[in-house]
Amino acid sequence: MAIPGPGTAISMTTIATEFGGTVPHSLSEYYRGGGLVPNSPGNAAIPTSGQIAMGNFYGSANRTAIALTITTNSFNYDVYTNRGPTYVAGTSDITVTVNPGITVGSTSAPTYALLVPSAFNPGDTVTVINNGLIQAMGGDGGGGGGFTPGGGNPGSPGGTGGNAIYVNRPTTITNNGTVASGGGGGGGAGYAVGPKGNQPSTGGGGGGGAGTNGGAGGAGGPVAPGARQGNPGSPGTSPAGGAGGPSALGNAGGAGGGRGAGGAAGTNSTRPGGGGGAAGNYIVGNPFVTWPVTGTRQGNVA
Repeated sequence: MAIPGPGTAISMTTIATEFGGTVPHSLSEYYRGGGLVPNSPGNAAIPTSGQIAMGNFYGSANRTAIALTITTNSFNYDVYTNRGPTYVAGTSDITVTVNPGITVGSTSAPTYALLVPSAFNPGDTVTVINNGLIQAMGGDGGGGGGFTPGGGNPGSPGGTGGNAIYVNRPTTITNNGTVASGGGGGGGAGYAVGPKGNQPSTGGGGGGGAGTNGGAGGAGGPVAPGARQGNPGSPGTSPAGGAGGPSALGNAGGAGGGRGAGGAAGTNSTRPGGGGGAAGNYIVGNPFVTWPVTGTRQGNVA
């Protein structure tokens, strides 16, 4: 609890109650950055050496307030790594604000868009205020089934969408914007043999899942002599999954899932289509989190 501001009487007991110290107390114990008083912006009036007076302690506190503001689009943001030079283990109050119009995304489906790891001291507090978009990467589309002697291959399944936020210690998240998992990738279509006289076709690739970044579209099935090739799926974008790749015989790949949604399965043809990938989690570690404002949350939760 901070020492009151001007107009309130301060005694040595007041200062010692806030910052601790050794009896008998002396003001020389309480230089800023000297071990008892955090070298934080809120304690700027307390000198680091030289002349010191009780009046320097108005409004001071045995806590370090750290404001981290994300003002440009970012990826894989680790709150602990970005804690800054004023961090003091056990007495820091960290607030991360994602500005309006800003996206925090991920560079791969297995990595998180934003992380609050357990590396913080238990005495610290961490608050995230999201006024923008925190979105995981989308899952990749599955490849279409190609030709093999004996009738061809099934389509490959779509990839699972990524997870948006990882939390491994008590954290408060005020979500005034959107937190979304990556969409699952669409499944690739199976190899198809058409009516007599028609050339067979390899399967179309699945569409990539929605995300930041979006998942890649799956490749069309490998071309073979006497067969036509299915088309690749389209990559996902931030709000939407990509379309599945078409083919001459209608064995199209499945569409990628949108924000927080699973992908569609590829078309079953002569060989079955691959299953759609599952959506990821908008958060992993939800039992650690308090949500004063839930906002828009899309995807699964763990």
